[in-house]
Amino acid sequence: MALYEIFREPESTPTSRPSGGGSSSGGSSRPSGGSGTTTPTPTPDPEPEPTPTPTPTPESGKVLVAYFSATGTTRPVAEKVAEAAGGDLFEIVPTQPYTSADLNYNTDCRANAEQNDPTARPAIQNAVEDMDRYDAVLIGYPIWWGRAPKIIHTFLETYDLSGKTVATFCTSGGSGHEDATLRGYEPDATWLEGRRFSGTSQVEEWVNGLDLPKPTDEEANKMYLQIGDTVWTASLEDNLSVTAFKELLSEGPVTVNMSDYGGFEKVGGLATTLPQSNRQITTKPGDIILYQGNSVTIYYGENSWNFTLLGHVDGVTDAQLREVLKAGGEDILVTFSLEE
Repeated sequence: MALYEIFREPESTPTSRPSGGGSSSGGSSRPSGGSGTTTPTPTPDPEPEPTPTPTPTPESGKVLVAYFSATGTTRPVAEKVAEAAGGDLFEIVPTQPYTSADLNYNTDCRANAEQNDPTARPAIQNAVEDMDRYDAVLIGYPIWWGRAPKIIHTFLETYDLSGKTVATFCTSGGSGHEDATLRGYEPDATWLEGRRFSGTSQVEEWVNGLDLPKPTDEEANKMYLQIGDTVWTASLEDNLSVTAFKELLSEGPVTVNMSDYGGFEKVGGLATTLPQSNRQITTKPGDIILYQGNSVTIYYGENSWNFTLLGHVDGVTDAQLREVLKAGGEDILVTFSLEE
């Protein structure tokens, strides 16, 4: 193998990729003490048992694409993998960045020393937030001296990937893909066939051929709303209107200019008309409504009318709804999408 392939990643052009309860005053009565009458000693209430902390479970079908790119060539491939897999992108950033001198394979450089040292584990500056939420992890790196850089070993020793689906991909001008030394870290993971890339043209084909975990029905019935820097999820209903709305969003995100109306909702027109599934509804804050087939509304108050319920914003308080929606105030842009 030519020394040129050791550290020099192939040149490629990077690609880039929202009751309160009242109080009661009644006292408790107890019997009057008389001759021969004793008052029983009350038994103290047992100490409440602590509520167990639930074990986090992966978000079904959620994919993480983690990559290391010393010179920037692996980055566009990783971005394309994340786009094709619908996954989150995470760059493995070394605590001590690699300089051009560190990668000068004609010398006793840092990268040479690390690759020849079985115990070398370069430190990683950043960390994956909540690895438990991912079902699949795809790991990318350049080929250094026919193998993955030692920082990939650091990554695999940092996280428990047992039970997850794992695959690796690499960039190289000629050296083949090799992950046998990496599979030993996670014998309880499901390892899929990896791939070497010299560009991005075949990435989508590889990702589509992987047997990645699929989202559950619950996950598949979610929608995202982005308003400025705020991103909400919404649980969708099961009706013909939602099916048509999801078909529209499958073509790409839809941004709607929404205005305040009536002191209880934001409403904006769609560029198309969807089938209606109307019924008499009293809205709740957070409800997403299809009105007359061609307008979408987000409620921050109550209103009763013949509407089609599309879904409901998850886990957002009334106060948060009113603040982000600028209740009673200016127009806002809301982007609806099926992917975050």
